[in-house]
Amino acid sequence: MKNKANGFTLLEMMVVLVIIGLLAAAFVGYGGNIFSDSKAKAAQVKLRQLGALIEQYKTIEGEYPDDRLPKGAAMNNKNTHAEALFLALFDVNYSGSRPAEDWLVNTDGDEANRDLTILGTRALFEIGDEWGNPIIYFDSLHYSENNGCSAIVGEAGAFAAADVYPVRSQVTNSYYEPNRFQLVSAGADGEFNTEDDLYSFSE
Repeated sequence: MKNKANGFTLLEMMVVLVIIGLLAAAFVGYGGNIFSDSKAKAAQVKLRQLGALIEQYKTIEGEYPDDRLPKGAAMNNKNTHAEALFLALFDVNYSGSRPAEDWLVNTDGDEANRDLTILGTRALFEIGDEWGNPIIYFDSLHYSENNGCSAIVGEAGAFAAADVYPVRSQVTNSYYEPNRFQLVSAGADGEFNTEDDLYSFSE
């Protein structure tokens, strides 16, 4: 009597590979959502931390940071609201806490025409979100006169401009945070004015 051959047949091997493939696809899909959700939560935490720094600025300076750049400070009109917040928090004469320097990005690559911060560079940085895009800042004093902020966002090599505006309630049409400020992140898709945008307030 012949001994049964040991090992898998070709059909059994194919079945095992199909099962492994299905499990891997399920894990990648589920795992991707976990990582995406985790990054979004970290971005929301950063918005809260940045909001606390802005509140501290008001306590020390008596007003919220201006969301307008000093005249002639920038090489272009991109990311101006984000750059204005950076200049306020990194001003030489400001004595309060500042964001960590690894939060800084410069998606439009511009610099100031003179030294304006404590840093050893004239680069006009923005405070970036978890995806490396600028967090846009709006001071409530200028909501109604705001023509929006042209922001440079997107993955490296594929940067694009998007106009960002202070956000209004769809129910009352009044601005959120009418006596404070708004912070806006483009979210995971790197595009403003889409469903995954993140805010420093609850919509």
